[in-house]
Amino acid sequence: MRGAGVAVIGAGFAGLTAARDLRDGGADVLLLEAQEEPGGRVRTIRHADGVAYEKGGQFFCRDMTHICALVEKFGLTRRDVRKDAGIVAMLGGQRKLLEADFLEQGFFKKIFEADPEFAGSLGDWVQSLALDAEAVAMMRSGCEEVMGRPIEELSFRSTLDCLSRFESFENTMEYCCVEGLGTLAGLMARDLGESFEANMPVTSVDRKDGLFHLVTPKGMIAAKKIVFAASPVVLRRIDWQAPQDQWLTQHSSHFVAGKMRKFVLRYDKAFWRGSDFGWLGQTDSPSGLSVMDCSDPADTLCVLAVFCGGTAAMALEGVSDDAALGKVMDIIEQMLGPGVRNTVTVVQTNWTDHPWVGGGYATWPKPWDTSDPWAPMRVSHDGLHFTGAELASAYPGFIEGAIRAGHETATRIHQEG
Repeated sequence: MRGAGVAVIGAGFAGLTAARDLRDGGADVLLLEAQEEPGGRVRTIRHADGVAYEKGGQFFCRDMTHICALVEKFGLTRRDVRKDAGIVAMLGGQRKLLEADFLEQGFFKKIFEADPEFAGSLGDWVQSLALDAEAVAMMRSGCEEVMGRPIEELSFRSTLDCLSRFESFENTMEYCCVEGLGTLAGLMARDLGESFEANMPVTSVDRKDGLFHLVTPKGMIAAKKIVFAASPVVLRRIDWQAPQDQWLTQHSSHFVAGKMRKFVLRYDKAFWRGSDFGWLGQTDSPSGLSVMDCSDPADTLCVLAVFCGGTAAMALEGVSDDAALGKVMDIIEQMLGPGVRNTVTVVQTNWTDHPWVGGGYATWPKPWDTSDPWAPMRVSHDGLHFTGAELASAYPGFIEGAIRAGHETATRIHQEG
């Protein structure tokens, strides 16, 4: 049986950060990742064309100081993302030009003015506003692209709590990493040396003689403490044997993970340059689809990213990659024209119902009556700790939030001694 002072379950950016902080503070740490690579909902591939493509999370900005510092520390390259004026939308089957994206049309203003104790779903709250059909459609589609679920499934109070912890909504898509943020995750894991192990799903956890006993494919691990750094919906994949931990399996049913399918489309040239499409296109049918210009300012890399969240992702479930791409092309051609089909590289990823991260983007509580499902995960339980982007005290973006949460969890464990 192997031993560790702290076993960290999950090597997304929260788990990577917590493990490195704990190691730097003198703790004996073992970071266990179920997948073949670290990064969680961040994944980079190097394509045959030599370009690093982000299959998951990719954007950051100067306000996300922890990501910026890590990119610099590990010698990676930050590049600007072009953001020309011009937002197009398909609303009710008609192509329109907008001055702001769907959520900036009124959603943010209204939710921050709302009763914070509204107990229903986000969908219930939107319906309570008595808006016209187009306004409701824009709110629904914008939320589904960001949150990855139909708004009837999400707690209004938890959504407001998350948004209230954002420090800024300005230009969060300012930068990308040339080498990829998945590459950054890999370097952080490599820095841990033998304290990081991939392909190590934890299938069972028990408590014996004051230690946690974790079952993995390579045998039992005994640890004094655990940091659970995966999505709460993944809790059900572990057999929590100790009586005081069995609540965790049922607790996972209070959460839903985002459904997300992402397409990255590369072109020889930015054919849309000079048109009324500047940086964003959105549609209300299917709800939750957006297309963004992710090119660099010099157009040496001409790339569009299509995000299909919530209903848009669900419409592609069970559909082959070729068929899914065809459906997406049919939609975005209405916004950008036939040039969208002249791709030189296509990379697509289906994060929906991913076994080890739950789904794309973040995890969200279902509507709750008596207590916030996040509440019991903000405190330790006899050596069991939780971390993740959604638990960060400040939430300036999914990856930055994960890093901050990892720092905060490690600090608490150090303080406990």
